[in-house]
Amino acid sequence: MPSATSPSRRSKRYCGRRTTAPMLPLGAIAAGFGLALLPMSGAVRAQVAAPPAHGEKAAETTLPAVKVQAAAEATGKAAYQAVTTTVGKGRQELRDIPQSVTVITEKLIDDKNLDTLKAALHSVPGIAFEAGEGGAIGDLVRLRGFSTRGDIYLDGLRDIAQYNRDTFNQDRIEVLRGSASMLYGRGSTGGIINQVSKQPLLVNQNEVAFTAGTDRYYRLTGDFNLVTGQNAALRVNVMKTDADSFRNGPSTDRRGIAPTFQWGIGTADEFSVGAYHLEYDDVPDYGFRWLNGRPVNAAVDRWYGTKSDYQDDSATQFFFSHLHRFAGGGQLKTTVRDGHYKRDLWSTTAGFAAVPAASSGLATACSYPTGTVTTPIASISDSSLICRGSQTRAAKDRHRFVQTDYSGKFEWFGLKNDLLAGAEYANEQTTTYSYSGTPAKAPVTWAATGGSAALDDARVRNRNTEFNADSYSAYMQDTLSLTPQWKLIAGLRYDRFSADYERVAGPLSRTDTVWSRRFGVLYQPTPVVSWYASYGTSFNASGDLYQFDPTSANTEPEKSRNMEVGAKWDLADGDLSLRAALFRTEKYNERNTDIDQASNAFLLSGKRHTDGVEFEAVGRITPALEVFGGIAWMKGRIDAAGSSAASQASVGKTPGLTPKITANLWATWRLSPNWRIGAGADGMSSRKPALAETGINRAPGYAKVDALVEYVTGPYTVRLNLKNLFDKVYADGLYRGFTVPGETRAAQLTLAATF
Repeated sequence: MPSATSPSRRSKRYCGRRTTAPMLPLGAIAAGFGLALLPMSGAVRAQVAAPPAHGEKAAETTLPAVKVQAAAEATGKAAYQAVTTTVGKGRQELRDIPQSVTVITEKLIDDKNLDTLKAALHSVPGIAFEAGEGGAIGDLVRLRGFSTRGDIYLDGLRDIAQYNRDTFNQDRIEVLRGSASMLYGRGSTGGIINQVSKQPLLVNQNEVAFTAGTDRYYRLTGDFNLVTGQNAALRVNVMKTDADSFRNGPSTDRRGIAPTFQWGIGTADEFSVGAYHLEYDDVPDYGFRWLNGRPVNAAVDRWYGTKSDYQDDSATQFFFSHLHRFAGGGQLKTTVRDGHYKRDLWSTTAGFAAVPAASSGLATACSYPTGTVTTPIASISDSSLICRGSQTRAAKDRHRFVQTDYSGKFEWFGLKNDLLAGAEYANEQTTTYSYSGTPAKAPVTWAATGGSAALDDARVRNRNTEFNADSYSAYMQDTLSLTPQWKLIAGLRYDRFSADYERVAGPLSRTDTVWSRRFGVLYQPTPVVSWYASYGTSFNASGDLYQFDPTSANTEPEKSRNMEVGAKWDLADGDLSLRAALFRTEKYNERNTDIDQASNAFLLSGKRHTDGVEFEAVGRITPALEVFGGIAWMKGRIDAAGSSAASQASVGKTPGLTPKITANLWATWRLSPNWRIGAGADGMSSRKPALAETGINRAPGYAKVDALVEYVTGPYTVRLNLKNLFDKVYADGLYRGFTVPGETRAAQLTLAATF
């Protein structure tokens, strides 16, 4: 892996480009479950390599391309900067993707001790977080103001199940912004989040790390890689985490294992088989209700649940993949995955009892307010009444995918082409359950924090709905090099999504067929700069989140588009990457419950958009100073809504969870070969909860500071992480009914050993 003083990765990669002489054959695509590659007719002439640049040694011009690729892929553990990505399908250089992309590498995950996907995404500008929105649980993320509930992926395959993801088996996290249905199918209005799993390596190496911290935080991880043959290896990642919460009640008990065996590594046919299992038995935290239109900061360390509360979830996946490398340089990868998921929740919601505005006293009867609680903060005392409710639900999911993707190069009429093509089949099944007979949770007082006694579980579990969907898709994209500086990109995808919905009131079904498009132009005048402009479309089917009602079952998909111009620079001999983007993400036929609608379908007359500017810097400024940071300015607006008074009142408002500013900065400084320090901050401006744009509830903006001290000697690492150094109180997740506070000040000490 390259060090801070080694030749730059960028210069090596361009050396490799100059010497990639053979031309690659063109493959034709067959729709369905696979791709059949057909050789082009006619002789293929060898491409003449460009002469070495002035001052370059001849030996550098003959660097084998395969070694160049290996060097670029090995930087994730050693650097914050990534130079390639798989988020655009196939492996591409970031400079060749005409959209904004952020890559969170394993090194950043380790340095900041980011143990969950949600924690890692705080380092991505343009993101805000929901909290139980629409009855959902798990990772609930808004990107550019649009929900990504159906847009989280694992190794390029949809990972839509509702659970809280851990990072113990993640090599990196890739965030592609803007419409991406041409690449990924339904959803993806604001972008997609792709988790990339750790893969076996042809080297014997192991790492064990133990972390202990405040609030009884304990985490043990193991990463074991064993070479089992000439081109075969086994990699196993394991994790166990136990932690209490700063809120004096919630807790987590997580454990996971992810074995992967790979053979034929680096050969023409590479096979991989493995599994992933994550389960947790948590005491969940549903925060505290709003007060006077603001989060209750005084409740940051107060929890009013019961000893009966639990969140018992699991995710189990099995996969098999085959990668074939063609002699001409193209490759075809086919992956099969079978995932089983379950979730079961019984949690507590809590907040002050309603007090009439004219009253100066405290409530004496418990009732949740229909409007705003008007109790002044100054009147809160130990005897203030806290009303409690329950959130309870369960579900089982099974998701099966077969996906095949081809990437390769060919020359046609003297012009170079980079082809991406693929096909996918998915079967997604979800059964939801409801509970009846849930015992009431008695009110408590402000002083009774820390949870109350367990309740007799008299609940009756009932099967509620069953959703079964099949989807078929095929796509093709070509990048045409008009000149060495100019490239054109055009892509087209076909999706057929068909779903059946069983419910007590009677079955529902719907089938949609949609075409998605992507266009772009790249201008790369030098090896260190890339200018781009792009346009892409996306769609949201009525049943893409596993539910229908009689009206949505008759409603066509929503449509969105993304328009973006930007630039990407590689400075400091390729060790520092900068990017800037100007964008508009727009949903132009949003569903609404207009009072003038037809009786059997929603009108698609709603419209909203987000305009914005983004900047990002990642890499080494000097051999000792490494940075990861970005900022996004966003201006969202609801442009059109239904004709009802409530809908019209939202027109012109900023959509919920679309903060004007989101930013993060993290920097580390190597003081000596053994010592390294780091510090950074992340935060956002104020924002309202989603679907509450006309209300007064608003969470203030915030910025929190983290720090790092690390000592390395031989194979041992000692790392101290200080989180929220100045103990900033802020609302992290927002829902219309409550807010969930972010983590208060914490310290975590990690001891790691490699062998």
